[in-house]
Amino acid sequence: MIRRTAPPKPPGWWIPWIFVGGFLLVVAVNGVMIWLAATTWTGLVTDRAYDRGLEYNRNLEAAAQMARLGWQTRLSVTALSDGARELRLEARDRAGEPLSGLLVEGRLERPVHAGADRELFLAPAGRGVYRAVLEDLPPGQWHAHLRLTRGSERFVVSERLFVR
Repeated sequence: MIRRTAPPKPPGWWIPWIFVGGFLLVVAVNGVMIWLAATTWTGLVTDRAYDRGLEYNRNLEAAAQMARLGWQTRLSVTALSDGARELRLEARDRAGEPLSGLLVEGRLERPVHAGADRELFLAPAGRGVYRAVLEDLPPGQWHAHLRLTRGSERFVVSERLFVR
């Protein structure tokens, strides 16, 4: 019986397999990254992003108009005794006189929580002050986008608030 032996492997025969293994590792890691990107939170908090972008451009124009008029606003949030919060806007003209007759509405957005946004309507409280009582407003960062309208004039206030 003749016994056959395999010819000896040349030195470095395994080196091409290192490249194959490296490429397989890269493909596997990319597959995991693609799966994670497709199945986790998208980071998108708003619907109708295109419409919101158009509204943003209109808001920029309104803010430029507001700067030309010299209007000044101050927005604040205070806690009430019953646990609710009051959103208060003070609006004044260039001379510091209260602005009356404004329609104040907008949104209060939570930058990091989807579905927490709230529509707002601030009622006049006299002498350029407008207010809204907000029930069950959790603490944290909020972004207020308010539209002030009087006749054909439209003005925008956009501020980040911290609720304690």
